[in-house]
Amino acid sequence: MPGATVSAELRGLHDSNDRVKPCLEKLQKTLVTVTMPDGSTRTVQMLGGTDIYDSDRSEGLLKYDFHRKLVPILRDSTVYARMEVKVLSAFTSKYALALYEVLSSKINLRRTSELIDVDTLRQWLGVEAGKLDRWPDFNRFALKPALGEVNGLSPFEVEAEPIKKGRKVVQVRLSWSKKEPFSPSEQAAAREVNRHRTGRKARITGTAEVIVPELSEQAIQKGYEAAADICRIDKQAAYVEWQELVAALPIKPSNPTGHFIEFCRKRAREVR
Repeated sequence: MPGATVSAELRGLHDSNDRVKPCLEKLQKTLVTVTMPDGSTRTVQMLGGTDIYDSDRSEGLLKYDFHRKLVPILRDSTVYARMEVKVLSAFTSKYALALYEVLSSKINLRRTSELIDVDTLRQWLGVEAGKLDRWPDFNRFALKPALGEVNGLSPFEVEAEPIKKGRKVVQVRLSWSKKEPFSPSEQAAAREVNRHRTGRKARITGTAEVIVPELSEQAIQKGYEAAADICRIDKQAAYVEWQELVAALPIKPSNPTGHFIEFCRKRAREVR
């Protein structure tokens, strides 16, 4: 199923197309797994081949297609039609992706919570048999990361309340809702999805230290000009990404301007 769009539609508010190619590559590396009506499991790329014409111009054209085995899933599925591609590509945990898929199928139902046993929740998250058998391990390495990413990156809010019988967790009450449009939580998730992954885990969990290196406009322009010899980039977007990168480094660069210039050159080579 082919399609086409112009660069300006994808670029949005940015003044260049430097983020388009990396986003396309993410989609091409993202796999969709779904259970078919006959019980079989189908796995297919989310995005097929792409062709970009005049990618540095506002009137440039992007042509793309979907794999023929993905088309019936997109046409008939009530789940994937509601999933946002940016959110999907932002997840780093496979458990978060699985939880988001489950919530997408339930978000418009009248009920907003469900009491389920631990084994069912393990199946929903796709935890393999024999792995993370103990509740503390399952909670720490699968459930909590999934809850953190879904709450931090998606338009949904979800909570999981463990229910004990004696000292053993036997059930979980899963509650979900949509975030209010334009609410602080929805806007924070939208901003995070569009930020660089560096430092994302710390930001979502609230453990990030706010250390923001600042450069002068002249230094930022030097980085832009150094990159321009290779490929035009969005200098303000590059500056924000560089700040996030440096904030996450254990040792800060002794020459911030030189470090930023090299970052811009590397960024330009990646998107060229």
